[in-house]
Amino acid sequence: MKRRSKVQSGNVLIDCIIGLMLLSIGAASFYSLFPVISKSHAMGEEEQKATQICTKMLEHIQLLAPTKLTATNLTGMLLVDPGQAASPYTFNHCPLDDAMDYAPADSLKNGTGTLTITTINYGSSQVIATVTWKNPFGTVETVSMGTILGAFRS
Repeated sequence: MKRRSKVQSGNVLIDCIIGLMLLSIGAASFYSLFPVISKSHAMGEEEQKATQICTKMLEHIQLLAPTKLTATNLTGMLLVDPGQAASPYTFNHCPLDDAMDYAPADSLKNGTGTLTITTINYGSSQVIATVTWKNPFGTVETVSMGTILGAFRS
């Protein structure tokens, strides 16, 4: 059997140290991604919540005839914030569902909701629900959805 020289056994130790150093650098770079991943996940959840708020608002609106889209009716049904006379209406503090927290101001950071109603041809109305909020990175995000209510409803 050959005996290892002191130079060879020193090389093994250096190889182990270099390997641990490379492993540490790789682990540190991997763990540094966690804050970005969690913020991206939060952004996705916020966008999903904003989409659900817009969808819920349009579901409520689609039950009405275009002639019923007045400030009095919308306020009485708790679909828009009180004290508004004409479109665009805000629905910042209107809980659209008792089971969920669907008010934009309550469920999103700096969340606001706007409902724009425009009369179009033949007594129909175009309704656009817009939710705006500030994401975890500090930029303003917006989700808009719309529908058209035909005059055939009474």
